[in-house]
Amino acid sequence: MKKLVLFAAVLAAPFSLQANDGQTAYQTCMACHGADGKGMKAGPNTMAPSLAGSKLVNGNPELLAKIILKGIHKEDQKYMMVMAPLEAAYADDQKLADVINYVRNSFGNKNEKKVTAEDAKKYREAAKDIKAPLKRADLEKAAAKKAE
Repeated sequence: MKKLVLFAAVLAAPFSLQANDGQTAYQTCMACHGADGKGMKAGPNTMAPSLAGSKLVNGNPELLAKIILKGIHKEDQKYMMVMAPLEAAYADDQKLADVINYVRNSFGNKNEKKVTAEDAKKYREAAKDIKAPLKRADLEKAAAKKAE
């Protein structure tokens, strides 16, 4: 019986590890967005926007991938920090897919469409010619367009 339980645990391990991969990958984001995804407070300001209910998070996952890979240019004083390009941190397509899925299904967000490593590879290819951080105003327009 002990061998059967051990065998079942060994078989289940990759699945339980996979479920946590997105949460592990999110640790890079946590410094600014916080463990709860609501943005770290720094005095009266917030370092980064809330990911909960965000149109940029819950809209087209390709747009979210571009944000993660290329970052967001600081245009005003609404948030204390720029969104740094995280292309090097998420150089692996599976890791990029994992963090996208985690953010899109955490903090009250619920998205049925799962992003695969193949999707992430396509998103990365679509973003390859972008050389500078994205502008928030352009992202908001793109998110609004996709919602129509």
